[in-house]
Amino acid sequence: PDGGVPMLPHGFALRAASLDAGQKRVSLSLLVQISGSGEVLSWEVSPAVVRVNATLTYDETEEAIQNQSSPWHEMLGHLFRVAQALRGRREAAGAINVDPPEMDIDVSPSGEVEVTVRQRSSPSRVLVSELMILCNSLLADFCRRRGLPAAYRSQRAPEEASTTAETGSQTPRSEAEAVLWRFRAMRRLQPADLDIIPAPHSSLGVPAYIQATSPLRRYPDLVMQRQIGHFLNSGQPLYTAEQVESLVQRAEVELREMARLEEERNRYWFLKYLMQSRLEGGRSRDDPQLFGAVVLENQPRRKALVELVEYPFRVRADLPQTCEPGETVTLKLVGVDLWRRAAHFVHEAR
Repeated sequence: PDGGVPMLPHGFALRAASLDAGQKRVSLSLLVQISGSGEVLSWEVSPAVVRVNATLTYDETEEAIQNQSSPWHEMLGHLFRVAQALRGRREAAGAINVDPPEMDIDVSPSGEVEVTVRQRSSPSRVLVSELMILCNSLLADFCRRRGLPAAYRSQRAPEEASTTAETGSQTPRSEAEAVLWRFRAMRRLQPADLDIIPAPHSSLGVPAYIQATSPLRRYPDLVMQRQIGHFLNSGQPLYTAEQVESLVQRAEVELREMARLEEERNRYWFLKYLMQSRLEGGRSRDDPQLFGAVVLENQPRRKALVELVEYPFRVRADLPQTCEPGETVTLKLVGVDLWRRAAHFVHEAR
């Protein structure tokens, strides 16, 4: 939240690898013909040079999709409808689209923390995520068909009976029900596997999947782009199956560690934000320390697990045993321990 460390050299990331408007950039392009119902009719992978017409943020893309007077409305609106059709086909194949909200945390040079909650189910994010999944699944098919060694991500399907019993089969009718449904659905998902043998990815609803769309920030993606690009140029793989497996498995260990550090870092700065905005300043709220929270678990002889309504942040607090999962309760923030990265809440009876 208070800075970034690029995976590749800073100068390269800002120049040759940037998406500055008006510039030409080399790329690995996937050219796809898709029907109005989301069926992939034809596709090909090709080295290419692309010219960037504009660089849009998620918010700018959202505005363009909604606003008919935007110069990008027609194109982005059409792409969003394609993305919706692609998502519908994945869901018909068994995909589980949980789409939990996420927090963007920014820290100013003076140490002031700002937190924004983003909805991953927004049109701009659905557009990007569906095209990313399309790209990665087709590139996986490209590698599979040609026997090109690749790092495939797969996931076994959850047990259907258990999933239905845990999550329910109906669409959540309220935000509290949606929070509980997402929690239970995520808990039932099987862990993803990484292998050089292709297999279905159940929660994405695709027959095979690799990760190749983030080569500037994730090393296994860079390995896959090198592998595919070299094959297109020479007809031969750059890496053997053993090399792919070794490279990616080692990178996975580092990625998991980085994800843990990132999560801890985000937690620290979010707790710092709670201190600044709710315990110290108050920011003109009537009761700045009061929070609504959805009960996720409330088992005997242990603190209940809850998720804040205002922020996708989970904490434990003592609740009466009468509080059921899915119920909304009121908590009062009484303290923050940055050293232990913990927030202390107490139940406020209403």
